[in-house]
This record gives sequence, C-alpha cells and structure tokens, in this order.
Amino acid sequence: MQRFVLVAVLTLSAPALHAQSARDTTTMLLRGGFQEVSGWISQAATLVSAEQYTYRPTAGVRTVGELLAHIADGYIWYCSNAAGRQTEWSDATEKGPLDKATLQRRLQSATDACIAAYARGSQMPLLQNIGHASLHYGNLVTYLRMMGLTPPSS
Repeated sequence: MQRFVLVAVLTLSAPALHAQSARDTTTMLLRGGFQEVSGWISQAATLVSAEQYTYRPTAGVRTVGELLAHIADGYIWYCSNAAGRQTEWSDATEKGPLDKATLQRRLQSATDACIAAYARGSQMPLLQNIGHASLHYGNLVTYLRMMGLTPPSS
C-alpha cells in the first residue's frame, strides 16, 4: 500500500517536478506525506478530551493516550535512524505520563524532530515512519468514531 501511494504520487507529480532530481522530488513527497498524517494525528490529539485519553475500546488494545505515545515513540525511532543516529526502539513515551498535556508536548517535539529528518535523512526509514504513523492513525480514526468524534481527515 505504501509503495502504491508513493508510486501514484510520484507518477502524478512527475510533470510538474521534472526539473528536480529524483531524490529531491522523493524527499519533498515524503515530507509532504509525513506532514499530512502527522497533522491529522496532532489534530486528533487535540480533539480528544483529557478524560478520553484513558479510553480503551476493548480489553487488550492501547488507550488513546498509549496509542498517541506509541506514535511519538515511533517518530523518535524512525526519524533518529533516518538522521543517522542508530537508535534502539524505546517505549519511553508510552511508559511515561499519559495525560493530554504531556503527550501533546511529546508528540509535537517528536514531530518537529521528524520534520528536520525529512529535510535530509535516509529515505527508507522515513517511508516506514509514514507507514507506521498511517497504520496507527487508522486506529485513531476507529477510536474517534467510537467516541462520537469526527476524524480530522474526514
């Protein structure tokens, strides 16, 4: 799916971008893809009330707060590795405070670090980051719908 989306975007964008190098074009498209999905995730984090951060649709799945924290941990891991800092996966955000204010700050910090990585980082981890974020944004969409909220991408 990720490859299909990337190929479709590259194909449709090629005429307007033909003067740029392939790497510059790909980097620009990756950055745009990340900004889109991370924007929806940030908007969802804002949309959900502080009380709803503990919402868990069913036993065995993450709460809203745990899911947002996991996404932030993913941003940190993928984008650190893309920027050339070999980083081990850490659940530090997910295992830390899960209140709305803390998570919004952590998510914004991780998003900002990723945006910097999309300017100059290795492309494969950045593409994987978009896939991981998109997967979990899909989870958030379901959670939002179950809470009676309209997802930002709708």
